[in-house]
Amino acid sequence: MFLTAPALNHLLAQNAWARVKLAPFAGKLFQLRLPPAVLNFSLDASGFVQQATGGTPDATLVATPTGFLRYLAVEPRDPNLITIEGDAEFGAALREILSQLTWEAEEDLSRLFGDVLAHRIAGFARSWFTWREQSFKNLALGASEYFTEEQPLLAKPRHLVQFTQEVAAVEVAVNDLDKRIQNLFNHE
Repeated sequence: MFLTAPALNHLLAQNAWARVKLAPFAGKLFQLRLPPAVLNFSLDASGFVQQATGGTPDATLVATPTGFLRYLAVEPRDPNLITIEGDAEFGAALREILSQLTWEAEEDLSRLFGDVLAHRIAGFARSWFTWREQSFKNLALGASEYFTEEQPLLAKPRHLVQFTQEVAAVEVAVNDLDKRIQNLFNHE
C-alpha cells in the first residue's frame, strides 16, 4: 500500500469536517493525476480514503506536481491549478477539501517529544516560514526598486501609462491626417 492513503487519512482524522463533506460520496472512486504519478482512491462511508486498484474514477483531479504544491501552499488558493475531469460536483468537493485541510503538526510532534518541546518546535517552524516569506518579499521589493530607480532597466508604471497615452494620441493624429489626405484625393 502506498503512503498516500495513510497520510490523507491522518489529515482527514485531524479534520472531521472534511470527512463529513466526503461521506455523501461514499463508494465513489477518484484519481489524483500528478504526472508521472497517478493515484487512485475510493471513499468509504466514514469519509476516509482507501487505495483503489481498479475501476473508472468518478472524478479526476489533474495538476502538475509543482502546481499542486503551489495550490496547497499559497494563499489564496488558485483553482486553475487543479483541473477537474468527470463528476464536477464530486471533483469540486475534493478540490475544496484539499484546499482547506490543515495538518496539526504540533499535535503529532507532542506524541514524540512532549507538549513543551512540540510547542517550541512548531513555533520555530512558524517563525522560520514567516521570516522566509518576508525575506522573499523584501528581496523582490528591493530588486524592483533597484531596477526602476538605481539602474533603470524597468519602466515605472506612471511612465508606461504616459507612453501609452502618447502612442494613442499619435495614432489618433495619424488617422486624422490619413482621412484628410483621402479627402484631398477624393475631391480631385
